[in-house]
Amino acid sequence: MNRLLTIVYIVFCFEIGVFLFVFPWISLWTKNYFIGHYPLFASIARNYFLRGAVSGLGLADVWLAFFEAWRFRRDLGFVSSQPKVGGRL
Repeated sequence: MNRLLTIVYIVFCFEIGVFLFVFPWISLWTKNYFIGHYPLFASIARNYFLRGAVSGLGLADVWLAFFEAWRFRRDLGFVSSQPKVGGRL
């Protein structure tokens, strides 16, 4: 069960990260209820610094997914965590 939850967590982090990385730069970002009804919110949502911050959060989620996948791979035993003794590979 722990392995299944880890895999679901990795996939979830990757999907959310890709979504947050791409979504601020498509037209749907500026076409929603709040932007049409609240001018202050519209000016904040159209700000490139906010879009970049959301994309940065998405990149952090993608990095977290890769980190967890790498750690999960090591925990399964595909990669040995102990270095070889004697200088031989």
